[in-house]
Amino acid sequence: MKAKLLNVVKAIWPYGLTLIVGLYLVGILTGTIMALSKYKLTTAVHLSAVLKQLAFHPWHNDLLYLSQKNPISIIAGIGVILYTLYLALKHNSQHKSWQTADTETHGSATWGDLKELSDHYFSINAKDLTTAFNNSTQAEILKSLVDREKSAKGAD
Repeated sequence: MKAKLLNVVKAIWPYGLTLIVGLYLVGILTGTIMALSKYKLTTAVHLSAVLKQLAFHPWHNDLLYLSQKNPISIIAGIGVILYTLYLALKHNSQHKSWQTADTETHGSATWGDLKELSDHYFSINAKDLTTAFNNSTQAEILKSLVDREKSAKGAD
């Protein structure tokens, strides 16, 4: 039972943290917008004090905005909750798509046999390979590499 509870906590904690940080940022965003509406052109003078108060008392401010039915706080809070749910559901669906059947494969992948591999990867013959290599390289570069190799062997 204890191990099962620990597994549930391990699975949920990233989403809980995302939710808490998101709601914290919603409070700061809402407070900043409210300060802009209150102080208008003198916002720059009061902004540091407003941000300090918002950062140190986030839950008090969030509860205050909710009790006042502040639309910015409500809409942004719902957005954070929906985004967190989206992340959780997306992660869960990706995890399920990687679970396999009894075939020791991932998803729809299967093991290829020798014929499939040779048909797909070894369809070029030796003459075509040599021609393609010679066409893709410059003769001067090949000659300089051969000369360098010969001089290195001669120095030994």
